Amino acid sequence: MARKQQAERWAEQRRQRDEEERRQRVTVITEFDAGDPEATMHAMATEILEYRRALRLLTKAIDWADAGAPFAIISPGPYWRPRRTPELPDVTPPAA
Repeated sequence: MARKQQAERWAEQRRQRDEEERRQRVTVITEFDAGDPEATMHAMATEILEYRRALRLLTKAIDWADAGAPFAIISPGPYWRPRRTPELPDVTPPAA
């Protein structure tokens, strides 16, 4: 009896997690929807490139920590602005 209840709870948790993931996917797609499919794709590509950049930096920090090298993660100050990099386009897509 207890195993059956546990299996039902797990199944319900799985359903809830799947539904939450579906909602998040819809939210992300809506966030980037610029009305124009090409502009939407460019906006999503920009975010994917930024995500990849963040993962590369995290990988470097982990490598430094593994090697025992000192490093620090410093949050940006109030006047911080993003640096222009070759990964980021100069023109942003129009807002929705």
